Amino acid sequence: MIRRVFVDTRWSPKKHRGLKKHACYDPEKDIFFEVNKLTDLKEYDEIYLDSSIFPNMWQQLRELISNGKSVYYFTRPWKWEEVRERFRDELKAKTGRVSKSDEGDAYLLWKVYELSLIKNNTHRYFRPLTIIDVELRPLLMREELLYRNLQRIRNARIVGVDVGGDVKILEKIVKDVRREIVDKTIETIPRFIDIANSLGLDRGDVNGLAGLAGLLVYNKATSYEKSINYLGLYKTKGRDGRRNKKYSRRVQRYLIILTNVILWKNGETRIPGYKDLREISKKTIDLTKSIGLAEDEARI
Repeated sequence: MIRRVFVDTRWSPKKHRGLKKHACYDPEKDIFFEVNKLTDLKEYDEIYLDSSIFPNMWQQLRELISNGKSVYYFTRPWKWEEVRERFRDELKAKTGRVSKSDEGDAYLLWKVYELSLIKNNTHRYFRPLTIIDVELRPLLMREELLYRNLQRIRNARIVGVDVGGDVKILEKIVKDVRREIVDKTIETIPRFIDIANSLGLDRGDVNGLAGLAGLLVYNKATSYEKSINYLGLYKTKGRDGRRNKKYSRRVQRYLIILTNVILWKNGETRIPGYKDLREISKKTIDLTKSIGLAEDEARI
């Protein structure tokens, strides 16, 4: 029998290590318990996490996945209020309260999983973490944070703030991290360089390769239409449509980086438009399909 556990993850920085524990619910034994580390759950075959994956968890996740454990994360964090309302009676009976609690959130993950089994749409709510994720997402998160700081300092310089040599220092750090991302991606994703070459990139195009890496890691859609929605490349009508437009800005940034480099290599220095972004997105999807890297569309 497959043993499953549902986990409400907690951030535990070094100075508070051991004070904040992960709340867990075992539906087979119908018990709540806490663990300091995710690796303490190695007796379970399948581990279901909420959507919060913190920096100190990646090494633990790598160990679990390397040991053959299946790890999934909740993909609909914006539905928490809806989920809480949907199962409010069961939640109150189980935990004695409807308001947010660690144990309650772990229990709600189980209820979502249980209902999704009945509706045969578990893949919509829980997505597996792979070795590609645990190897590359930490690097991509670091690059994103550093790039935000770089943009902040650049903007400060534009308005006349003396930033000294901070810009050049951060530019070098970002470049080094992107190079590290590229090296790790080549090592982790099969035929990554084949995809890059088909897009007109070579090993020296560090920015473009890093953008491609981010796109491949985060964008799991295998259909052009779903990818367009995920990347925010669809048209919206009216002010309300523009305000309510939802997409992943993080992943769109990687697509823009990739498209910028491709346009530049083709002798075009203009800012990429939606048409350019859609074209590169479609090419990337077609290439990942051709080498079998993309997930089965039915699982997205």
